[in-house]
Amino acid sequence: MLFTLLLSLLLQAPAPQPPPAAARPATIEAVIRLDFSKTDVPAGTAGSYAAFAPILAQMLTPEGPADIRYIVSADAMRAEIIGRLGPLPRGTVVLQRIGQPSMQVLNPAQKTWYEIPAGQTLGLLLGTPDIDLQPTGEHATIAGQRADRFRFTETLQVPAPEGVNLPPDFPREVRFTGDLWSTTALSGDAYAAILKTMQTFAAIPGMDALTAGGRFPLRMSFRSDLLAGYELQTEVMSLRTVTAAADAFSVPSDFQKVQPPFGGG
Repeated sequence: MLFTLLLSLLLQAPAPQPPPAAARPATIEAVIRLDFSKTDVPAGTAGSYAAFAPILAQMLTPEGPADIRYIVSADAMRAEIIGRLGPLPRGTVVLQRIGQPSMQVLNPAQKTWYEIPAGQTLGLLLGTPDIDLQPTGEHATIAGQRADRFRFTETLQVPAPEGVNLPPDFPREVRFTGDLWSTTALSGDAYAAILKTMQTFAAIPGMDALTAGGRFPLRMSFRSDLLAGYELQTEVMSLRTVTAAADAFSVPSDFQKVQPPFGGG
């Protein structure tokens, strides 16, 4: 479950840099970086999860920090995995359009692709979490944007799968704390359609609260007992307005469809 959550967090789209006031952007390109970094954890606080975080870090980012390049329009998204990300090989491309029941995952090196359901999001499985978001009054410039810092706590209720007997010590909720640096660059009408696309594809529990008022994350850090000794970080590295190619959101005609490598079609 946590692995799915981290992949979902990872595949959220970042905020674009606003162009001159007279322009209306059709498409933005942005690169975000995902990283697991070690933190100082007092002795005895890691508990039974002490060995979990380094295993998860190796599974999710086996070659260190991973970059993802996004191209986002008013109704579609393209995400290119520049580094290694979990089971996805370097160069993997994920395509999604609003209204379509599935996402397409492309392997350009092998010219193959497969589909995964778009409706099976973690947000639908976990429901609405409890979130407390507090401003700190601190500011910074990130990827050319003014960013305001917030501290947050988020508690996710873990549902018990039907027909499955969970161990007595299985966690019924997961609590995250962290820092959020966000911008109001997407609060204007010129970005309304693009912001809607981003929020739709993020599908992360609690994103509505974290992006309230048109704010959007430029840098986020997540800490939890489940990540004892580590911190998950995402940060916008670059962003710009672009003109997307006509076929940027479509599977090339010479790619062969295959079965998903990790089950389910």
